[in-house]
Amino acid sequence: MKSLPRSVMAVVLAVTAFGAAACGPVSIETSPVPSAAASPTGPATGNATASGSAPSAATTSGPAPATDPAPVRPTRTFAGPPPHAQYQEVAANCTVTHRLSDDPIVFPGLTGASHNHTFVGNPSTNAGSTNASLLGGRSSCQDAKDASAYWFPTLLQHGVPVETGMVTVYYKAGVKDYRTVLPFPAGFRLLVGDMKTPSAAAFGGTWSCGGNLTDDIPASCPDGSSLIVRYQAPSCWNGVDLDPPDHKSHMVYPVRGVCPADHPVPLPMFEMKVPYKLPGGKTDGLAYSSGPGYSFHFDFMNGWDPERQRQVIEHCVNGGRQCNGLGVDKHKP
Repeated sequence: MKSLPRSVMAVVLAVTAFGAAACGPVSIETSPVPSAAASPTGPATGNATASGSAPSAATTSGPAPATDPAPVRPTRTFAGPPPHAQYQEVAANCTVTHRLSDDPIVFPGLTGASHNHTFVGNPSTNAGSTNASLLGGRSSCQDAKDASAYWFPTLLQHGVPVETGMVTVYYKAGVKDYRTVLPFPAGFRLLVGDMKTPSAAAFGGTWSCGGNLTDDIPASCPDGSSLIVRYQAPSCWNGVDLDPPDHKSHMVYPVRGVCPADHPVPLPMFEMKVPYKLPGGKTDGLAYSSGPGYSFHFDFMNGWDPERQRQVIEHCVNGGRQCNGLGVDKHKP
């Protein structure tokens, strides 16, 4: 692998300096360059399924499309711990836009090559979508300037798609010092989880209905309740790759609230929450287009307006707020 550009090394040094001597804002502008090969990484503590398992054939198909990287925003280091903040997040509600058997990350340009997916966010998303084609588009999420694409396998009951409720996409701080989290860089893509997860015990997410948490679809749900799946993504970036061949090794989970040295850049931690409406609470015959309940996974293709994303992350995540999808915390303006 080629040596890192000096600008990228500057970001690595700036982030790993967290907790060192006091200093003010570090004005660093870098341009992360997509790498032709995935950066090496080991499994993350506490959740190896999403980031540490060997990629399956379904998650390695096709080359990563070229993207035009944009500068990463400046980051800061701090002498002491951050002020206490119960929340450091944005919770964006998004409606389902469409379903297609397309996957512009895993099977770029190949219409109908994937299992069926349910899409939220940018309504134009299809097999030919790129980060550039999403920018400036419409959105089914609350912030009109988030034209990103989010998708996950379609849940079926006896072969028929299940009605999906309001999907919530959380952007959180996955590290202890929420002040250091940076926005997603332009051109960034991520696959979270693995359709080839071997068992419910290895599933990295949770299922719930009526309050109980399980690692697989429960045998039944109380009448009137929603069946909900949640999955948290890794949040530490290697600072170089926007979309490696396996679409995931550029990100790992924090270790005890700190990003490891080989993935030193803290980005927002995704949490996807997907509710399903089941008549009578019946869960019989449920399966994803990708397989059993523990095959759930989701994808993200960054289509944010860069300046708007920066504002939201700085105000809500770095600012220790609990914001809605419009970037507003009514209790902490």
